[in-house]
Amino acid sequence: MKNAQANSPAISFDWCHDASAEDALCQLYLDNVSADYISHSELQGERADAPGNWRADLPEVIRGEIRAALSHDWAHGDSTLLAVATSGEAIVGMALVSIDTRQRASKSFAALDDLVLLPSVRGSGIGSQLVEWVASELRGHGIARLFLECGAHNLTAQQFFQGRGFKQVSVVMLRELDTVAVSAAVDDKDGDRG
Repeated sequence: MKNAQANSPAISFDWCHDASAEDALCQLYLDNVSADYISHSELQGERADAPGNWRADLPEVIRGEIRAALSHDWAHGDSTLLAVATSGEAIVGMALVSIDTRQRASKSFAALDDLVLLPSVRGSGIGSQLVEWVASELRGHGIARLFLECGAHNLTAQQFFQGRGFKQVSVVMLRELDTVAVSAAVDDKDGDRG
C-alpha cells in the first residue's frame, strides 16, 4: 500500500476559483453525499425538504452554490469560499466554507459547510489534511473559530470531526408544524419530563 501511495501524485490544497472545475465539483458532491448527510442547514436552505430527503432540484441548487463560491475570494471579503484537494489534475476532495461577515460574535468564525471526498481517498488522511489546511488558512486571516454540523445519523462524520478537535456545542431539534402533532404527556407545569 505504501508503494502505491509513493507513486501517486502529491496532494495539494488551495482555494478554487477555476470555473472550469464546476462540473467536476458538482459531480463530486452529488455522487458522494447520502441522505444521512442532511443536517439542519440543508433543511433550512434549498438542499433538502425533509430529514433524509434531498430536494428533486438538488443538482441545480448545488451547481448554483458552487458557481457562486468559485467566484469568491479573500481579497473581496466574500463570505463563501471553496477549497479543493487535488491529486495531479484530479479533484479528490472539496470543502465549502462560509465566513461570518457580520462580525457580531465575541470571536470571529467560519463554518465548514461541506467536506466531501472521493471514496477512493477516504481513510488516507486527505480529509484530515484538507480540514487542517482550511483551519490554517482561516487562522491566518484572523478567524478564531470553525463550526460545522453533521446529520444526526452521520456517525462516521461525527467521529471523524471529533477526532480532529471539534466538540459538540449544541443539539438541533426539529418539530414539523405542518402536520398533525401527537400530543405528548407532560409531567409538570414546566413541561419537564424528568
